[in-house]
Amino acid sequence: MNKSNNPRSPNSSLPPALSDIESGLNDLFLVSARQDLAGIEQALERRDYGSLQDTVHRLKGAAMIFRMTPTVNAALHIEAVLNTGLPVEHARLVEACALLRQLIAAL
Repeated sequence: MNKSNNPRSPNSSLPPALSDIESGLNDLFLVSARQDLAGIEQALERRDYGSLQDTVHRLKGAAMIFRMTPTVNAALHIEAVLNTGLPVEHARLVEACALLRQLIAAL
């Protein structure tokens, strides 16, 4: 079979229309992640740990869909800090949120 008639490049795994959709979804994730991060930082400042946990959980779910393992792991770490059964160690939570901030900034 002669592949020279194939309009797609050999490295392309999606048809052009699907590639556009994928790009749009990635952009949507980035906008959503930045909004969630802003909510996380506001909740952290207010020490509203319930709101922070809800937002981190939502962000983690979206990151799982997009297979963004480092972001998922950072969110899991924040959840672990929040769910020890003991009073929240705010300094540890600040550090965990700082890592999430760095990962989202790098997207």
